[in-house]
Amino acid sequence: MSERPADLQRIPELDGVRGCAILLVLLWHYLAEQIHAPLQTAAGRVAQVLGLCWSGVDLFFVLSGFLIAGILLDHRGAANYFRVFYIRRVCRIFPLYFLLLALFIVVAATAVGRDPRFHQLFAGAMPLWSYALFVQNFIMGVRETFGAEWLGVTWSLAVEEQFYLVLPLVVFLVPRRVLPQALLAAVLCAPVLRGLTGGFESFVGMPWRADSLLMGALLACGMRAPGFIEAAGRHRRGLCVLFLVLLAGAAVMTWRKHVFGMLDHSWLAALYALVILLPLLGREGRLARSLRLPALTWLGRVSYGVYMFHQPVSGLVHGWLRGAVPEMQNVRDAGVTLLALALTLFAAAVSYYVIEVPIFRYGHTFRYAPSAAK
Repeated sequence: MSERPADLQRIPELDGVRGCAILLVLLWHYLAEQIHAPLQTAAGRVAQVLGLCWSGVDLFFVLSGFLIAGILLDHRGAANYFRVFYIRRVCRIFPLYFLLLALFIVVAATAVGRDPRFHQLFAGAMPLWSYALFVQNFIMGVRETFGAEWLGVTWSLAVEEQFYLVLPLVVFLVPRRVLPQALLAAVLCAPVLRGLTGGFESFVGMPWRADSLLMGALLACGMRAPGFIEAAGRHRRGLCVLFLVLLAGAAVMTWRKHVFGMLDHSWLAALYALVILLPLLGREGRLARSLRLPALTWLGRVSYGVYMFHQPVSGLVHGWLRGAVPEMQNVRDAGVTLLALALTLFAAAVSYYVIEVPIFRYGHTFRYAPSAAK
């Protein structure tokens, strides 16, 4: 069966989900974290309402698990299963990631890297070899810090790369009939591991965060199981009620941090799995139509570049124009943040159309072969 490049097979609702995820990340880093005001003030209340926007990464994890597991399940029997999967992942992830790392190394060696206005962007970086090998998240866990802000967000890329090393083997080796049970068991183990160990490593480490990724993978299994979509469609009203319950719990988490303890991320993973499932069950529903909004789907398409560039751009712009770390105390500061946002979106658009699209189109010239078993 011939395959079209991924961008020609895109499901707009899932681009919208990506757009929501990166929007949460931007609201967290560009608004919630930049507001330093007493809780009783209007600004302080805004920051509190946005207190769960850090979970945009959780939404990315669930979506990634769903998409990657779906690809692996659909091509499990291919003779070149591993080779094509990893070539495509390299083409998708590596170019922009290593460009960001190279820019960090170059800029850190200039006067900018020694300027105290940009100290937070470069100070406390993990060893460069750890970024190159995608193991910086483990060192972050030991040091209990994200380190240099320029590269701080890369912890989630490390988690995903480690996931890519494990899941293809699991899908390939575990019989299809017991795979959902195996994934469910792994989903349940992750919060137990967080409860046993805790600490910063439980936020940035792959085993501790596996429930979000595997919840997406479990959903991908379900979507391919006979009768699942029909059954889910019949119970769509009940799923909507469950979605509202999970959403209410998430709202509580904005006011009372860690209210569910070791189950916080699992609760969010279940919520975000429904964010993916419900619009796919009802393509004409209100949620699906909202996720297909052009601005949101475009933001989803360029989300990788936005994620990678938004912190370096913010630090550079605030450092140059305000001589300080990103913070909003007045209208002028807000204007600086808006300028950083505009530059981030511009850089992400250039990255997407000039770098990412050509390279992942090349990656999709490698096709999955028919099954070796006849």
